[in-house]
Parts: sequence; C-alpha cells; structure tokens
Amino acid sequence: MANSFTGNPIVLDTFSSIIDVCSSMGFATGTPLKINYIEWQVPTTAGHTAVITDAVSGNDVFNETCITNNQSIIKYFDGAWVKNLYIAVSGVGSGKILIMLC
Repeated sequence: MANSFTGNPIVLDTFSSIIDVCSSMGFATGTPLKINYIEWQVPTTAGHTAVITDAVSGNDVFNETCITNNQSIIKYFDGAWVKNLYIAVSGVGSGKILIMLC
C-alpha cells in the first residue's frame, strides 16, 4: 500500500523517504493543521519507535516506543493546531500512522 493524503484520516505506511505531510497534501510547508489525534497502528516489535516532528530537526509532536508487540498507541490533540508534520526516512519502525484532522 502507499501513503494516502486525500482522506481523513491520513494513512501513512511507507517510510522509505522523507514525509512532509503539508506539502504532500498540496499546502505550503509549515501550514498549520488542526489535529484530533495521531495513532500508531500495530507496531510489530517491542523497541520500535515512531517519531513525528513539526519541522526538519524540529520539536517532537509524536515520539513513542513500542512496548508490547502489535499494540496500537494513540495521542490525542483535541483540535490543537500543529505547524507541520514531518517524518524522517525510517522515522517509523513498523506499522501504520493515522492522522485524524478536525
């Protein structure tokens, strides 16, 4: 499957290249997004990590480590505005990332 930026939630499952969510959606990099939640679905292996920042080498927006195999991790933002969402190459060890916008 390929990353899908057209629906809500945004579904990301391919992390072999840099992902700039705003520009992938057709917006200028740094455009604020109103986020309900980010979910890391079924990371396969304990110790895998998922890191999403607000810019290249920016502040962490989502930074989680898998503790239990195949257990999803969700972080609620409750409609907070986030400046951008950026995932570095191999920034997610396994599983999928769902980003639910408001």
